[in-house]
Amino acid sequence: DTAVIPDKVDFNFHIKPILSDRCFKCHGPDPKNRKAELRLDIESEAYAALKKNPGAHAIVPGRPEESELVKRIFAEDPQMIMPPNESNLSLAEHEKILLRKWIAQGAKYKQHWAYIVPEKEPLPKIKDKEWAKNEIDHFVLASLEKARLEPSEEADKERLIRRVAFDLTGLPPSIEMIDRFLKD
Repeated sequence: DTAVIPDKVDFNFHIKPILSDRCFKCHGPDPKNRKAELRLDIESEAYAALKKNPGAHAIVPGRPEESELVKRIFAEDPQMIMPPNESNLSLAEHEKILLRKWIAQGAKYKQHWAYIVPEKEPLPKIKDKEWAKNEIDHFVLASLEKARLEPSEEADKERLIRRVAFDLTGLPPSIEMIDRFLKD
């Protein structure tokens, strides 16, 4: 599996999509389909002692080795593995690693992203400070540098007017439009 595991695992970006796709069917908000009286969609319920095994917890923040979720997703025994084989769902290896790392990092749940006040991120460190002309360029260049890629050369004016015309109209620019842009 070639997926990159981030340094900091984010609940909304990395974990909630996995739980939503693979776990909430049996351990989510629908009481008719809920199994083992376990809810993974609510933080307090996921941290609580299991109803059928009060000495165990689905998620123990900071301690993946004690978390039943981790034990079950890495289990080899078909009777223990989650999601169960009959569900026709499975977790990719990088998804299992993400879940374990998230629990190791404290298993912090977050509100839906729409209710989180945006915070300005600090600009990432970049090597070529001359290339960046604005704050977005810092993020673009940091991603390129991380992937060991070089930015493309700056586009000439003819190419820029073609891109704008296609983006806005879906058609190439007229000769007059090109001439006006080049003289500007």
